[in-house]
Parts: sequence; structure tokens; C-alpha cells
Amino acid sequence: MKAGNTAKGLAVAALAMFVAGTALAQDAASLVPSEIRDRGTLKVGSQQTFPPIEFREPGSQEVSGASADLLREIAKRLKLELTFVQAEYAALIPGIEAKRFDMASGGISDTEEREQKLDFVNYMQSGGSMMVRAEDDANYKTIADFCGKSVATLLGSRVIMEKVEAASAECVAGGKEAIRAEQLPSAPDARMQLDLKRVDAYLGDFPALAYMGTQFPGKYAIVGGNYILTPYITSWGFAKDQAALRDAVKKATDEMLADGSYKQIMDKWGVGGGALAEITINLPASKRN
Repeated sequence: MKAGNTAKGLAVAALAMFVAGTALAQDAASLVPSEIRDRGTLKVGSQQTFPPIEFREPGSQEVSGASADLLREIAKRLKLELTFVQAEYAALIPGIEAKRFDMASGGISDTEEREQKLDFVNYMQSGGSMMVRAEDDANYKTIADFCGKSVATLLGSRVIMEKVEAASAECVAGGKEAIRAEQLPSAPDARMQLDLKRVDAYLGDFPALAYMGTQFPGKYAIVGGNYILTPYITSWGFAKDQAALRDAVKKATDEMLADGSYKQIMDKWGVGGGALAEITINLPASKRN
């Protein structure tokens, strides 16, 4: 009896290990929801004006950038065609809620507040910084130097605006003028306002500002460095009822992290320093050490 029970126990254990191994071996494509798999396309909401993350080169309809290339490889692994749906930054979350697209990209950051509406797959460490005209670089070192000045941010950039509002309140408390913030729909709009001297700085994502600086050598300067305003985690957003798609995208990105293609794409676009050691879900900067 004892020998029979032992054999039975070994058989059960072997079956459990087989089932667990099968689950682990499940490929990312098998996790894609049936309605998306049957359609054959992955629709991604993208602002397309956010280099080097997601943008269109002048005269081109093709979407370029780190996120765009990552998503192309992810879609390939999910056995789907990739379709970008253009949307301004402020329209990304409403677009997901209205089901205009399956997921949101284009530099959206994960925050605890946004997690009330969406789930996020985190793929890049980034942060907010300040870009000024090169001739004004010596005048600014921190956000406190912008008391009584005008700054531009992107419409919907809540994380950066919270820092601006807090700094502005400190300006007023110290007897200085408040910081005037103008929220604009796209990075080119913000840069134009800076060029026209209607604002004194453009406050935005560090990789985007650094890339913009390389396109116009000697014209702009970045005050401080990455995260001078606040660190945040650039992510892809998903509706709460799209957990299966979220998990499929995460698994495909995990595979890319393991085989080196994730880092290769990040390095290609000059954002390798923001590569994560682990792809996570709903882990914003506020929850990290």
C-alpha cells in the first residue's frame, strides 16, 4: 500500500509539474483576447509628436521612435498587424475609455491617480526636465528660478503640472510672483512658443527634450538633468477590462528583455539609460525605492 501510494504521489507531482511547465511555456500570442486575435490588428493610440519615443519624420507617414519600434516587435510576437491611431496626449486616456484603440502609447506615464482608470505596462524610466533658450541657460538652475516667468507644458501632463503648481505656491509664499503655465497640445507647439519668446521654458520629458536639442545644436539648453522636476515611469496604458491584452504585451516585452532586443531598440533611440531591469505592471515612480 505504501509503495502504491508513493507511486501515485509521484504521478500526481509529475502531472502538476507538466501543467505548470505548459503554462510557463505558453507563448505571448496565446494570451491575446479572441476579439483582437480574430481582427488581426493591434490598434495603438499615439500622439506621434513625441521624439524620440513616438513621432513622424517630416514628410513621412511612418511612426518612428523607441516605443514605435518596441510595439512593432511586440505585435510581431503577438502575431498581429500594428495600426497607430493618432491622438493628442490629452486624448489618450479618453480614447482608451471610448475604445477608439486597444492601448495607449506616446509617452504616457503611470501614476497612482491614472491607475484608477487604466492599467499600465511599465517599460522605461524617465523624468521631467526644463528646456530653455541657450542664451538664457545661466539664468536658471531649478524650478524656483521661474517665479514670475512663463513656462509651457503639454496638455494632460499632470505629473509635471503638479510640480509647477507646488513651485508656484512656494513663489507666492516667498513674496514672489507665481509661475505662469501654458498647457499646449504638442511638443512642436511648446517649442514654437519658446522660439517666439512667449514662454521662458518648455517643461517636458527628458528624452524628448534631449532629442530636440540634438536636432537644433546650440539653440536650446536643458536646465539640470533627468528627473530635475520629478521621476516617472513611461508606460503603455490599457483599459481595466483588457487584462489579457495587458498580460500578452508584458509577456512579449519580457521575452524581448531576455533576448536583448528590448535594450537594442532602446539604445538605437538614445534612451538606453532609461531601460528597466524588469518589465512591470502598475508600478509608478511613487511606489519604487
